[in-house]
Amino acid sequence: MEDLFNKLDRLYDDYDNVVVMGHSYPDLDCYGSCLGIYNRICALGKSCYVYLEGNNYSEIMCKAISSVSDVKYINSSNIGNLANILLIVVDVHQVSRFENSNIFDYCKDYVILDHHIKDRKCPKGSKLLYINNSLSSMIELVTYYLDYSGVSIDSSVATIMLGGLEIDTNGYNLKTTSRTYKAASILVELGADVTLKQELLKESKDDYVRRADYIKNSITVNGDVALCILPDISKTETLAEIADSLLTFDNIEASFAVAKINDTEYGVSARSIGEVDILRVIRKLGGGGSTTSCGAKCTKGLSEIKEIIIKSIKK
Repeated sequence: MEDLFNKLDRLYDDYDNVVVMGHSYPDLDCYGSCLGIYNRICALGKSCYVYLEGNNYSEIMCKAISSVSDVKYINSSNIGNLANILLIVVDVHQVSRFENSNIFDYCKDYVILDHHIKDRKCPKGSKLLYINNSLSSMIELVTYYLDYSGVSIDSSVATIMLGGLEIDTNGYNLKTTSRTYKAASILVELGADVTLKQELLKESKDDYVRRADYIKNSITVNGDVALCILPDISKTETLAEIADSLLTFDNIEASFAVAKINDTEYGVSARSIGEVDILRVIRKLGGGGSTTSCGAKCTKGLSEIKEIIIKSIKK
């Protein structure tokens, strides 16, 4: 990792501005990673911005954004004012899933850092490409970057990063190694507040009851895969939460949650403890991710999506 960190630090000198961006519908792993890299670049005296379009964010994300101060944000309305931009993309490598899929129109060069399994949709021509699917999360990588660089961060940023680490590992139950626990320890040393982290991750009673109703109506395929079809238009974060919850039940090896996420698209979120190849199923729907956590957005009809999932599982 030290070689990667040194390469990153050398890259920044060639650009007037650096923009850090993640995937659409960002979660705490994505947002926390952006904040961590932002702090590292600012510590080097470089002009840096976090890209947020500000559309339809989850309640947790809104709380996280409001808890952070002294961060320079940028979006599609003003990025055109910057020149000689290096783009750092984190937690995603498919252009269609970028927060702004047209971002290359504004940026001179780009770097991609991700922890999901690389697929053919990864763009070519990056100044630096680092995809390591053995990592539990992007937070794990960025935490070690901060630790190696000796950069201090605000308690609020460390708290968001700790929350992202917890969510992406489903409470340290997925893809968790000694490096993951060490990253958590580093974040606490950097000022992460465990109590504030719990407040950040809290949800309303109504949301909990609604999710429980969805889960109650889920079905089981092949005896060990849970499938939940939501009847309402939902956020991708809700799908991820349901897929995570389904995986906690006895004898469930994998889970899928499906719902319409806008007028034209369905979202699918999938989780596995490692025995069921959920990524193969998700790729049939045009998505990607890792072998334990992945998702897709597609314009196929609900009946077709359901058929693809069930047939793939039964095979």
